[in-house]
Amino acid sequence: MAYASVDDLAFALNRPASADVAAVMQLCLDAAAREIDQECGRPADDPIPPGDALANRVCVARAVEWWKAADAAFGVVGFEQVGALNAPRDGFNRHATALAPLKRSWGIA
Repeated sequence: MAYASVDDLAFALNRPASADVAAVMQLCLDAAAREIDQECGRPADDPIPPGDALANRVCVARAVEWWKAADAAFGVVGFEQVGALNAPRDGFNRHATALAPLKRSWGIA
């Protein structure tokens, strides 16, 4: 279950959710949701509530990164106006920190 809609992602990308890209947008949202679920480690009987604002924002932010991943395939994104920008190096780690309030276990024995 994605924590955001294709319309949420389209708005964040400032791009219409046309039929030809909606399926790829959904894949990006689903990938982000799987990362969120993995990080939070919540049991099946205690899922993240639908409509949770934190899960929604992290899902959209990470889905934007998944969408733009092809642009940064070599670790650099080029823009004519500002030059080359390095892609973030920490992957999901900064999102994992944001998700801390939704975690149920920390993996410490």
